[in-house]
Amino acid sequence: MLPRSLSVVVVTTAAPVAIVVSLVLGFDVVEHEASRALVHRDADFVGATTCQRCHPDQHATWDRTFHSSMTQYADPDSVVGVFDGRSVTFYGKSACVFRDGERFLMDLPAKGGGRRTAEVALTVGSRRYQQYFERIERREGVVMRRLPLLWHIEAKRWLHLNGVFLGSDDANWEKHTQNWNQNCIFCHNTGPRPGYLTGGSERELLASAERTFDSKVAVLGIACESCHGPGRAHVERYQGIATRYGDYLVADNDTRIVHPNKIDKERSVGVCGQCHGQRVPKPLQRYWEWRRTGPTFRSGDHLSDHVTPVRPDTPVGDDSGVFAARFWGDGTPRLTAYEYQGVTMSACYLKGSMTCGTCHSMHGDDVHGQVKPGMRTDRACLQCHAKIGNDIQAHTKHAPASSGSRCLECHMPRIVYGIVEAHRSHRIDVPDAARDVEHGRPNACTLCHLDKSPIWAGDKMRELWGESYRRPAKRPSGAPLTLPDASASLLAGDPVQRFVFARSAGRLDAPVAPADKAELRVVLQTTLLDAYPSIRWRAQKSLVALERELPLGIGQDLARWDHEGEIVARKEVAHRLLGSFARLGLGKLRQPARTTLLGPELRPNLKLMRSLLNLQSKSAISIGE
Repeated sequence: MLPRSLSVVVVTTAAPVAIVVSLVLGFDVVEHEASRALVHRDADFVGATTCQRCHPDQHATWDRTFHSSMTQYADPDSVVGVFDGRSVTFYGKSACVFRDGERFLMDLPAKGGGRRTAEVALTVGSRRYQQYFERIERREGVVMRRLPLLWHIEAKRWLHLNGVFLGSDDANWEKHTQNWNQNCIFCHNTGPRPGYLTGGSERELLASAERTFDSKVAVLGIACESCHGPGRAHVERYQGIATRYGDYLVADNDTRIVHPNKIDKERSVGVCGQCHGQRVPKPLQRYWEWRRTGPTFRSGDHLSDHVTPVRPDTPVGDDSGVFAARFWGDGTPRLTAYEYQGVTMSACYLKGSMTCGTCHSMHGDDVHGQVKPGMRTDRACLQCHAKIGNDIQAHTKHAPASSGSRCLECHMPRIVYGIVEAHRSHRIDVPDAARDVEHGRPNACTLCHLDKSPIWAGDKMRELWGESYRRPAKRPSGAPLTLPDASASLLAGDPVQRFVFARSAGRLDAPVAPADKAELRVVLQTTLLDAYPSIRWRAQKSLVALERELPLGIGQDLARWDHEGEIVARKEVAHRLLGSFARLGLGKLRQPARTTLLGPELRPNLKLMRSLLNLQSKSAISIGE
């Protein structure tokens, strides 16, 4: 037996040695990752930590992105929502969000009455908002079910899913309940394998409440192998140092891995299109395979061999119109996750060499959109269209420093809805007032010239760019073409039109003087009464921006007003603002020279506004994400 003093020395000196041995020989981060719940190492996937061993710099730049944190286990490092015991109320019902140590919980109204407590098991999202999923054990499998509340990161507040997705007010707290296993798993993870468990036949489709899964992914989140393909063959090839360094001397060696920027453009855009392009299995009967073992596409394949990208007339069974509301009337996508469709409709792709990698990089400095340096400016287009850059004004007919001379404003306008924001269209084309207005699509010219009508836009395009342009003949809503496009779209347009123009109305680079925005402001105030909470919220944000630009004294009311607040209080504030508009605006806002929406002394023409609002009933839609 060792003396006590010696035994202490042995233990204390051996401890660091044990730690070192454990670090070197005992704990293997790759094995640890592979052994975690929900993770598989099938189909030649090896996981991001395996890639990190040889590619630490690329791993680090990826790890900074929101792709890497798209799906995470719920813990204090991943949860961004404030679970501080506060009560939040939506549609007359309340929930409490709270913590118990390192557990995150929600006390929620139960579907059949009473209360229930749900523990967050997974998070989805880390940039704009974060959604939460609970784990439910069902038969021999598990379901990850979406909870009804999300945390909006920019706004720093809780929102109900019903107020985020594009739909009208709905008090049903369960409306957007969804299983991660059969929806989110496909695009928010790497190597998804839904693992649908049937009760018998492989083609049996159980009721939603009875479905269960043995779901696995190669990596939670969008990782290396989503873009570069499964890495096992690559890893095995480069086990030896001689091969690894020898291949640096060979320009066209077979690395057995996919580099999206070193393959043809069709396969390159397919790498992003596997998620950023809504699709159905090809053939559709492959759905039964998808729900068990996941999509068959791998980076480097031709995407069209595996899927049919969704178009307005893509059928599901006998229904050929199920996707139509996701596109403008001319076929241009109007929701996010259809960027692939937009790109592949663009002349820059069809007649040129443009790919996603032309403007985006997964390993760059800008993680907000993965946009390369300069690609948010005219440089994005001038890298190919250099001659235009020699004389911008000759091309745009606008002052070179104005928004009318910005390539992206005209050719990639913000006409796409998603995650409570309007995004740039990835269908790169030329504005056309007649085409756009007749198909219900917001026109780039009137998204900037907020006080102008479609007739003005058609005439001006003909004057500046030639005889091929004309006046539009009609609007799908039936609203008069003589009205400013922004006003008519906000009052009578369909939900996506209303949201897009509600956002555009708050832009401060529009060629409209602050004092000349009387009609725009009264229409935005009317939009606070919209039936769609996401549209109301966007209108509120734009009104706040216009109030800062030229105060009318409504800032405090706007700050207190809640787009998801109690309906009576919410409407009372909106009606009060409308009722005081003329009094507050006189002396600060100029009477528009040509308007039918404002009478003498800025009095709103409520009768005409109501008639335009009634036209909305033609185009009610409800689209989740």
